[in-house]
Amino acid sequence: MLLKNSLLLAGVMFSLIQPAQAFQPDYKKAFSGYNGCFMLYDNSSKKMVAEYNPDNRCAQRIPPNSTFKVPLALMAFDSGVINKNTVFKWDGQPYDLPGWSQDQTPASWEKYSVVWVSQQILPELGMDKIKQYLAQFNYGNQNFSGDKGKNNGLTHAWLSSSLKISAQEQMSLLQRFANGTLPISHEAMEETKKIIYAGKLDQGADYYGKTGSGWKNRSDNGQNNGKMRDGWYIGMVENAGKEYLFVSNITDKTQPKASENKAGGPIAKEISLKLLNSYFSTK
Repeated sequence: MLLKNSLLLAGVMFSLIQPAQAFQPDYKKAFSGYNGCFMLYDNSSKKMVAEYNPDNRCAQRIPPNSTFKVPLALMAFDSGVINKNTVFKWDGQPYDLPGWSQDQTPASWEKYSVVWVSQQILPELGMDKIKQYLAQFNYGNQNFSGDKGKNNGLTHAWLSSSLKISAQEQMSLLQRFANGTLPISHEAMEETKKIIYAGKLDQGADYYGKTGSGWKNRSDNGQNNGKMRDGWYIGMVENAGKEYLFVSNITDKTQPKASENKAGGPIAKEISLKLLNSYFSTK
C-alpha cells in the first residue's frame, strides 16, 4: 500500500528518499544581454557537472585580461621573481581604482587586480621566459606581441590585446594547476592558490577566484572601440572534501548605456557566484 512519503513492504515501513533538487538554472536569464559561457567541473570525479555553451562559446578565444594574473603568479613564483614576502613599492602615482594607490603584496596584487604590479613583474621575467612558460602552459594563442605596431607586449599583451584564450583552455590550465601537473614547482602552485582565495559561498564552501575585465575589439591605437565589455571569472571551489573548477566569461551583445559603469569581470563574477551558490546549495 502506498502511503504519503513512505512505502509499506512486507509489513516494514520504508521512507521514500526525496531526491535533491536538480541543478537546472535559467542560463538564458542569468546571461541575459551577454554572449557567455559557464563550466563547472568536478575535479575529484573528473567530470563536467554543469555547462552552458551556446554557439560553442566556450571554445572561442578572447583576451584573458586580469585572469592572466593567475598564470603570471605561477611564472613569477616558479622563477623566483617573487616570493610570499615580496612587497611591490608604489611609486606615488594616484589611481582611481580601489586598493591600487599603495604598496602591494602578492595577495593584494590579485585581490585588487593591480595592473602596475604585473607591469613590474613581466619585464623581470623577460620575453623569452614568458614565451617558454606560455608554451609549457599551452596558454591560448601564446601571442605576447601586444598592440599592433607598438612593441608593448610586456606591458599590454593580455589587456584586450594580442594574447587570447578560450574558456576551455582556461579550464585545462586550472585542471593542471589543481592536479599539480604543471611543469613548475609545487611551491609555486601552492603560493598561487593561497593568493587567489576569495572567501566562502553561502553554504560555507571555500572558493578561489580571479576576475578579468576588458573591451571587445579594442582598436589598434589603444582606445576602447564601442565600449563592449568582456568579462571573466575563473577559479576553484572546495566542498565536503571534493574540489571543483569553474570558468565563466561574458561579452556584451549590445553597447551598454553610459550609466552602466560596471566592468565585465565583476559582472561575470556576480553571474558565477549565483550559479555556484545554486549548485552547492544542493550538495
